[in-house]
Order: sequence, then structure tokens, then C-alpha cells
Amino acid sequence: MRPLWFILIAVFAVFCCQLAHSQDDKFPLNHKELGKHQRALVMFNHKLHSEKFDCTRCHHGFDKFKNNKGSEGQPCDSCHKAQATPGVMSLKDAFHHECISCHKAMNKGPVMCGQCHVRK
Repeated sequence: MRPLWFILIAVFAVFCCQLAHSQDDKFPLNHKELGKHQRALVMFNHKLHSEKFDCTRCHHGFDKFKNNKGSEGQPCDSCHKAQATPGVMSLKDAFHHECISCHKAMNKGPVMCGQCHVRK
């Protein structure tokens, strides 16, 4: 009887952990920090990117020695604001720099404005 309870508890724990860490596969990059958007919102495919890249590529936090220690679920606009500050680029520049430079380096994915900011 004990092995059955152990298995049931293990299955329940795995199921709950997945729900706790689940995130939509695709979501709009809509940060209030940027105010009213001039272009259509970018639909970001989180699942596709998380399967190919280390999470610290985007979810970054730095220790006092400027080492990337990563961060879970911290929104981009918690560090990157509408206007750049010393040592931290603006939110818009951070998105554009990370997305476009990576897509260009891989020679894959959208690099032009209308390819990301798709009008419906």
C-alpha cells in the first residue's frame, strides 16, 4: 500500500510543479513602461525560444561583479525603463538589440520592423 501512496504523491507533485511554472507558449510583448505603442505588439514565442536558448540569455540579473546570475520571471521593465539610464539601455533598445542582433547572427528569423510588428 505504501508504494501506491508514494507513486500518487509523486505524480501529484510533478503535475503541480508543471502548473506552477507554466507560461503561455506565445504572448504579446506589452510593457506599460513604453506607453502607447506606435506599432502592432510583437507576439513572442516563448516556447520556441526556451527550447533553443539558455534562460539567462533574456532573464538576467547581475551580481556585484557584473556576472549574469539569471532571474526567474522578472519582467524586463523592472530594470529597463522607457529612457536609458547609466549602464542600462532603454526597454525598446533592449528588445531591439537582443532580438535583432540574435536573429542576424543566426541568419534566421525576423529582422525588419514589419516582420515582428505584424498588423492584423
